Amino acid sequence: MLISGAEVMRPMTDTNFRYRHLVFALLTVIGAVTSLAALRSILLLSLNDARYTHIPVIPAVSALFIYLDRKYIFGDTGRSLPAGIPLTVLAVALLLASGRAGESIRLTVASAALILFVIGAIIISYGLTAARRAVFPLLFLVLAAPVPSIVLDKVVAMLQAGSAHIAYGLFRLSGIPVFKHGLNISLPGLDIEVAPECSGIRSSMAFLVATIIICHMLLRSAWAKAFVVLCVVPIAIFRNAVRIVCISLLGLYVDKGFLFGNLHRRGGIVFALIGFVMLIPLVWVLRKLESRAEHHGMALTAPVEAGGE
Repeated sequence: MLISGAEVMRPMTDTNFRYRHLVFALLTVIGAVTSLAALRSILLLSLNDARYTHIPVIPAVSALFIYLDRKYIFGDTGRSLPAGIPLTVLAVALLLASGRAGESIRLTVASAALILFVIGAIIISYGLTAARRAVFPLLFLVLAAPVPSIVLDKVVAMLQAGSAHIAYGLFRLSGIPVFKHGLNISLPGLDIEVAPECSGIRSSMAFLVATIIICHMLLRSAWAKAFVVLCVVPIAIFRNAVRIVCISLLGLYVDKGFLFGNLHRRGGIVFALIGFVMLIPLVWVLRKLESRAEHHGMALTAPVEAGGE
């Protein structure tokens, strides 16, 4: 069997690794210095706007996945490729252009430029094979790009409307007299408004990030992962509606302080458990379906393989 020199992939020596790490570190420094203003703005946004608090976690998780899979990602890479240079040049151009973009999309464009720069730097430093093997942590970085306010406002409005509608249905199921008008819900002795702050956008973004990580770790097929991610929105809306109902009932029948206390302001983790209680059985069922599909496929191909020469 003849193998061309281009197809041969040799394990890298320690010297090779050090050289490639040095190249990547140098490119990282160049990228960080070039994008310092954008990085500062993104960090300040994540600290001052509750809708973007998940952003600093994303690069850390991406780096952790690369570190855990480092032997697979960097174990048998080919030569460094200049093919990454156009990506880095495009990233720098996009970063410079972001300064002229509108305020609502400026940081989104800058984040896209940073992600392209990282991908290009990996291709230049470690080769295309390494970039392919690191496709999940690299694409995961997309979650660190701030969603434009004009888009996020529509998402918040959808979560508000969905939460109000489901909460109204839960109140009715409980037998409590209830009246709903738009985003306002009236109970005996209590009026509730599902304001943007009550939409659950912060916990929903955290739930989305956690769901994507769980899907990557536990599921194999693209269709199963996509289905679970699509279920994030209805699960998040239902969970937030349960939160609204529970806090309202506690404030109505136990203590008014529940309406303004820590459970209302910082109880997202408590009610996040409801989302995972719904998510985990769904993932478990899909894993079973994947296993059956794989087993069925093996059963179909086994006789053909056995009958071969």
